Amino acid sequence: MELNRESQFFKLDLEIKTYDIDIAGHVNNIVYIKWLEDLRAHLYSHIFDFLKVIETGFYPVVTHTSINYIKQIKLFEKLYGTVELTTEKHGMLFLKFQLKNDATLFAEAEQRCVMMDLNSGRMVKSYKEFRRL
Repeated sequence: MELNRESQFFKLDLEIKTYDIDIAGHVNNIVYIKWLEDLRAHLYSHIFDFLKVIETGFYPVVTHTSINYIKQIKLFEKLYGTVELTTEKHGMLFLKFQLKNDATLFAEAEQRCVMMDLNSGRMVKSYKEFRRL
């Protein structure tokens, strides 16, 4: 998929809710996954029309997630997340994430995502194929 530079990178302010905090006093690990989902959805909205993709019978699927937890995130931290589409290869998107503020990097993550044809149950092998639909 040919993307312009602006559509490959997205930044989003993240808000920590009181219910995001676990008994140890820091953000629960599942919240990190939610933030990755939010960041990926915002990036996708700049790449394609998500509603049209679903109506056409396709859906983006995460095939791999890894997170490196660097520093605990606590209530009242100011932070934002970034996501960057680093590579597209054989229909697979490679995404890199950072959760940080101006002074501290709290976590880094990577994901691999594919576009699935919900009618055939197969992965779209290239985004050239996807664009034709």
